[in-house]
Amino acid sequence: MCPSIFIAAVRRAGVVMSLALVMSVFSCGATAQSRQVFVNGQYLSNAQVAALARRNCAHIPDGVYWLNPHTGAWGYAGDWQVQGVLGDACRGDGGDTSRYGPYATMRRAEEVANQYRAHGLRAVAFHNGDGYYVNVKR
Repeated sequence: MCPSIFIAAVRRAGVVMSLALVMSVFSCGATAQSRQVFVNGQYLSNAQVAALARRNCAHIPDGVYWLNPHTGAWGYAGDWQVQGVLGDACRGDGGDTSRYGPYATMRRAEEVANQYRAHGLRAVAFHNGDGYYVNVKR
């Protein structure tokens, strides 16, 4: 019930989405979760988010994502571009992850990420609730 309000709002743009998010938080009452993570249109409970984060070996920011269960590729809902592969952080390729930001827009974060990608580094732009950031790894 609470997730359906938010999922329907994601399909719309601008103020409607923000208003529906606020309404869903207040209308959920005692059943509200502290996390707002949606994968392939499904709301994930806190326990499911924690399990996915363990499998990914990294924190999963609140957001709306798509995930290919066969390949592990993931991205942001409404954007076909692959942002990473589930478990990349588990592979331990020897490089530390650096975080840059916050940036005012996702477009700017993607521009910064593309600069790092041009130098052969892995870069993922994301929104974590308080701004747009870029994680960079060798």
